[in-house]
Amino acid sequence: MKIVVVGGGISGCVCAWRLSKAGHRVTLLEKGRGVGGRMATRRMEGARIDHGAQFFTVRDQRMRKLLELWTSENAVLPWYDMIRGREDLPRGWRHRGREGMTSPAKVLAKEFTVKANFFVERAESECNQWRISEREGEGRSLEAEHLVLTIPSVQMLDLFNRSGIDLEPTCMQRLRAIRHSKCLALLGLLEGASKLPEPGTFTHPTEEIDWISENQLKGISEKPAFTLHASSGYSEKFWDYPDQEWAPPLLSKAEEILGVSITSWVSHRWGYAKPLVTFGATHWHSQERNLTLAGDGFGGERIENAALSGWEAADSILGSSGS
Repeated sequence: MKIVVVGGGISGCVCAWRLSKAGHRVTLLEKGRGVGGRMATRRMEGARIDHGAQFFTVRDQRMRKLLELWTSENAVLPWYDMIRGREDLPRGWRHRGREGMTSPAKVLAKEFTVKANFFVERAESECNQWRISEREGEGRSLEAEHLVLTIPSVQMLDLFNRSGIDLEPTCMQRLRAIRHSKCLALLGLLEGASKLPEPGTFTHPTEEIDWISENQLKGISEKPAFTLHASSGYSEKFWDYPDQEWAPPLLSKAEEILGVSITSWVSHRWGYAKPLVTFGATHWHSQERNLTLAGDGFGGERIENAALSGWEAADSILGSSGS
């Protein structure tokens, strides 16, 4: 079966990987430059910086199978299971990508076709066939027997509106109820080594900051480089403000925490950082419509939950197709 998956985050990648391994012809469409979604790693002046999701956990046996694959491909490493003096944090190993958090997604992407910089303008179904067309760009279009959407729910609903898709009322109501937090992020270079102890991260150091880490200590960067995630409250308050107004107070606090000067920085806005209200099921699947929906807005906050949303979405498709 010819299947198109829209969205290159971990949900989409796991779903596409599993379907491809089962023998289906899978193409994944991603509006950005590559796979990973919030598992994002950026190069900056010779540094490598994780500026989205910082680690993943492994609780479920299916996630353990993924970990075994990624380990065999030399793509991941254990990072830490505890932080000294932070007994309030749950124990359990956090894993990171060997060369950044995009590494695991890139391993999965070896199994299917990826078309990057592809913004889906419309998805139209006729005679059990989907036609997916691109907004501007190269004007590309694809046909598929089954369509999987793993993009944020707001983007799903916008696509439905552009495409004239209207699902049953209960499903639409649950999609509209999904809510995500926002996160203002800062990343950049440091003048020298920071004073952070191993493993190189500090969670919730102030009311305004949820996370700060040093990527050289983390083991992914050749140069000292930091990542900072503002709290959801700070991010909501200053979301529409220019960088020059919200960033300097955070940069000042970051220098105090890191014990070193910041030499250069850029910002990033994560509009769908963490799901606050989910769909209420790990995915939605319709054999009649040849349509499946998944993502962290279905599975939940952790990378592991998002991955398993993609896994279970693939299982529903495989069950329907008799694969």
